[in-house]
Amino acid sequence: MQSLRITIRLRTPMVESRSPLQLDALLAALRVSRAMKQHGEQINPRDYHHDLPLERFTSPSGQWVFKASGFTLHRDAPSFTWMHTGRIDLATAAEHRASGWLSLRAAKPVLGGGPFKTSLYSLNLAWGELVADCVGDKDEIESLLAECRQVGGRRGTGFGVVQDFTVERIPEAECKWMNRAMPEDAEGLAESHALTVGGLHPPYWDKQLHRPVRVPLVG
Repeated sequence: MQSLRITIRLRTPMVESRSPLQLDALLAALRVSRAMKQHGEQINPRDYHHDLPLERFTSPSGQWVFKASGFTLHRDAPSFTWMHTGRIDLATAAEHRASGWLSLRAAKPVLGGGPFKTSLYSLNLAWGELVADCVGDKDEIESLLAECRQVGGRRGTGFGVVQDFTVERIPEAECKWMNRAMPEDAEGLAESHALTVGGLHPPYWDKQLHRPVRVPLVG
């Protein structure tokens, strides 16, 4: 295992998230996607979430994390707002329903909600490159990242398209893999991390796995 720095260059803007994109979360998603291609969609994703080419850190209590930081976004320009509206009219909805493209079980459509209600969306977009540090297997990480086409939300709209990426060796002293959620009892983090509740490893969306953790202070 080696100290590494991953840089992902974006070709299109990405949707900014409230929380940083985690390197191990991205690698886990790519690992699950690869498994589905090999074995079919009937697999259990949890069998592959932790099958990653990353070294692990274990705290005195036995809690563990991958030695992989969250991504830092280095912007090429200031963030900007993207807005759009969404609504479907009755005639189009009827045509789509007759063609089987739209499922509306009610005989009478509810015009005050669902696809008939005018909606306004507002998202923050950013352009630049994503940088994260880790301790892991360089060749295996490169192999997984080679399958990464997009990052972030609203990928179906064309956001977050990856232009290219690099995985480079860096000195151990420069590797900031601890810029991530750490176990509550991890030592030496009192000045750099604050106590909150969150996940320690993928899948981060599963709130049943959340617990007291220490996250990096901003600024």
